[in-house]
Amino acid sequence: MRSSLNAFIAIAAALLVVPSFASADDVGGGDDLQEIISRMSDLEQQLKATNDALAASTAKVDQQQKVLSKLQPSNQSGLTLALSDFLTETTFGGWVAASYMYNTNNPNSGDSHDANQGESRSGLGNAFHGDSNSFHVDEVWFEMQNKATPESRGGFQIDVLMGETADVLCDIDDDSNGSLPCVYNANVSYLAPITDAGIEITAGRFATHIGSERPGVAYNFNITRGMVWNLQPINYTGVKMASSYDMGLDWMLGITNTSGYEGSRIAQQTDFDDEKVLLWHVGYEISDTMAIAFNGQWGGNCALTTCDAAGGGGGSNKDKQGVADMVFDWNPSDRLSTYLNIDWIWMEHETRSAADSTDARVLGIAAAGRYAITDATGFALRGEFVKSWDNYVELSAIAAEVTPPHNTNQELWSLTGTVDHSLTEHLTVKAEVVYQIGRNNRNYQNDAFFVDNDEDDLDNDQVLLGVQMTYQF
Repeated sequence: MRSSLNAFIAIAAALLVVPSFASADDVGGGDDLQEIISRMSDLEQQLKATNDALAASTAKVDQQQKVLSKLQPSNQSGLTLALSDFLTETTFGGWVAASYMYNTNNPNSGDSHDANQGESRSGLGNAFHGDSNSFHVDEVWFEMQNKATPESRGGFQIDVLMGETADVLCDIDDDSNGSLPCVYNANVSYLAPITDAGIEITAGRFATHIGSERPGVAYNFNITRGMVWNLQPINYTGVKMASSYDMGLDWMLGITNTSGYEGSRIAQQTDFDDEKVLLWHVGYEISDTMAIAFNGQWGGNCALTTCDAAGGGGGSNKDKQGVADMVFDWNPSDRLSTYLNIDWIWMEHETRSAADSTDARVLGIAAAGRYAITDATGFALRGEFVKSWDNYVELSAIAAEVTPPHNTNQELWSLTGTVDHSLTEHLTVKAEVVYQIGRNNRNYQNDAFFVDNDEDDLDNDQVLLGVQMTYQF
């Protein structure tokens, strides 16, 4: 440092000396030159002092850093770094939802339990708000996800919830009062470097790819889930692989345990036979406002129906079921979102007696949309139609003393209107009216589907009134 400074001073002095000698007679001889040299010397001393002070300060900081590092545990920096990376890469979320639901049929107190679901307790009427004139803790939902990416190819997803929804999803006994947890998603994934887009392989429990609505209230237009949703599987336990491309195309293939058994649609940890379920999905983003998806599953036992069990178990290897699902989304503006969902469900059931019909199938159609009236307020409308041939899902129980024959055909219609309003950034309130009506070709007890206020009578329709508050975090 000093040698460089001396060289700089020498060059500067040389440049000054030449003009000084050239004009010595005009400026008064060498006095000015001596003054310049003196000032340059003073400048050199000041620069040296500043450099020494900076070196001393740097040494002091290094010494303090060493002292601080000795006071901390040797592995704290590593743990802190790992925790920081985990929190940065993981997405956390969830919500708390509570509601009140009233059935205008005004069933007697002894019949109000599960009254809104429909007399057969199939859940088509209202799976998550079965009790009339009752308050519900709908969902206490926690979710976290670390998505697999090309930079970090390992990932996971966990969704745990409690409340009325948890009791239904995990088939928890009614006496739990929504206090027991349910694991909706629990899976690990790996983004394999196969092709430019990569293929994500997921194993564990994961949500269904079928349908438009989801169990979580945060993902739906309405308070209640529709009748078509109640026909669809909810989640699976198995393995799947999927990929998507910049052109707007995506696909998925999977193989899982049965998605339920004997009428239940939840994922089963235990497989009741050695028959697996094949899953598939193909989706295409037509434009920025339109997308279409074709989804399905085939195999397993009769998971979505009341088909007979074989040998007291959950089904037979010969009892297979197919689901073909189409979802069309159209979102023409920031304010309007719509979807059309069509399901066709059929069966191959070889354990039925020869006298029974095998013409069992179900058609479900749901169309819905939401329009944002303002930034804080919106209105949603959902219309649905379900037809069951051969009493496939037993939409109605008809009467306790009468078992409908297998060739009973049944139909249900439903119309749902919902107003939602954001009270704060995180708090939303919804109010809803649901009208449902059904009929069957046998006309037992005047097409009895729903509980009435007379315990000896049933009704062919019902009106549900509900309000719900949700805080999302």
